[in-house]
Amino acid sequence: MSTKINLLEIFTKNSSTYISGQELATKLGISRNSVWKAIKKLQDEGYNIESKPSVGYRLLSEADVLSAACIKDLINIPCKVNAFHKLTSTNDYAKTVDDLSVPNIIIANEQTKGRGRLGRSFYSPASKGIYFTIVFEPDFGLEKAMLVTTLSAVAICHAFEEITGIGPKIKWVNDLYLNNKKVCGILTEAESNFETGRITRILVGIGINCFEQRFPEDIKDRATFIENPPKEFNRNELIASIVNNFFNLLNDFDRKKLLRDYKSRSMILGQPIRIYGTSHGDLPENGGKGIKARAIDIDENGGLVVEYMEGPMFRQMETITSGEVTIRKENY
Repeated sequence: MSTKINLLEIFTKNSSTYISGQELATKLGISRNSVWKAIKKLQDEGYNIESKPSVGYRLLSEADVLSAACIKDLINIPCKVNAFHKLTSTNDYAKTVDDLSVPNIIIANEQTKGRGRLGRSFYSPASKGIYFTIVFEPDFGLEKAMLVTTLSAVAICHAFEEITGIGPKIKWVNDLYLNNKKVCGILTEAESNFETGRITRILVGIGINCFEQRFPEDIKDRATFIENPPKEFNRNELIASIVNNFFNLLNDFDRKKLLRDYKSRSMILGQPIRIYGTSHGDLPENGGKGIKARAIDIDENGGLVVEYMEGPMFRQMETITSGEVTIRKENY
């Protein structure tokens, strides 16, 4: 870890006391001048560190400041990290990135036009959540690319468990839930070369409600945040852990293990659901009533195997892919 990260850990564990420059230097095995330089960099990045002559330093508040430098220090692959105060959408910005010689991580403290699937918006207030996009040029084809959203959901679950101590559940295909309410959404997009058919860019947009907030009327009964986690966490650590878990799963790709991991965290398998969209009627926000089914399994490509409980396909099985389809648990 970098000196800055180590300093933040020491300050967080000793938040009520001042620590002298000499004590910090001894703990970290560096010079007092190096301590001072690292503290100055943290202050420049927004951390509220107080200095008292002949007494020492302390972190006055545990403000969760996004830091591209701190996040990059915690990521274990070569990459570029850019953090912005405000963007319309991190996915939209990621589409403008030219150099994908290494993955790019685009982070915003706030999104003014955050996007979800099926043209939905993603509420992204300042300093209340994590809004970021992983964009990279894949060295694999469509078969593996079809599972990127599935892989992302598992990576986020691993990161949640490591950093917050909480284990979220997955609602197929791209949402994570805590206590039966949505805490995270994933928007995966891809660009391809029409002539070669090769995928040239994959974007994985991730939005997480981290801290207490007032949700808009239309989602207040269905959205939640990370409340009373067993472990104290900050957004920098959670972002870095998600990125690390994502590329660990991608580089050591094991389809069977991935799907087993995904299924073990599913909140819908074996449950009654309603399917909306395409041939199943309008989306719920447009007054659609959907069609009742039961979630049976996840197939090898991440598709949802369902058994219809009503309608013209009553008692028949079908595998649905994400596309223009959305589902909800029947008891919602």
